[in-house]
Amino acid sequence: MSLKDKFAENFARAQTMSTSEKKANEIMSKLLLKKAIIPLIVMLIMVFVGNALGLPWWGTLLINLSIAVGTFFYIRKSGEKLQNFKPYVGNLIKVDKKEKNKYTIILKQGKLPVKLEIEHGGEDFENLRKNQLVQVQYNEQAKIAILVK
Repeated sequence: MSLKDKFAENFARAQTMSTSEKKANEIMSKLLLKKAIIPLIVMLIMVFVGNALGLPWWGTLLINLSIAVGTFFYIRKSGEKLQNFKPYVGNLIKVDKKEKNKYTIILKQGKLPVKLEIEHGGEDFENLRKNQLVQVQYNEQAKIAILVK
């Protein structure tokens, strides 16, 4: 498969995404970008430290490449953890806003209430009515909740 075909396939996939898929993709990409900033800063500092200490250019390059490879595997493992969503369907009982972006929602799923702590994606639940039937995709590790419409 050529690069052009891969790009066309990814572009077509992006155009047919539902709003909940776009929302999940946006949240996960922001979280992964936050994790990638620190190694980039370390690599930039390593260039200046390498020049100041008089390290050869290939030594600095090897150190930066090792940081880049480590970061790649770290980001890939983090991305796999972010994709583990568990579906919840039930009546929305309560939405509490704790802080700026932190929410707690209580769903009645069957006979048992389910309490979900949300750090990312909770603003979608503010405009919902009490006892409204909702479908939620929830990631327990990253506390991401996506409202499926």
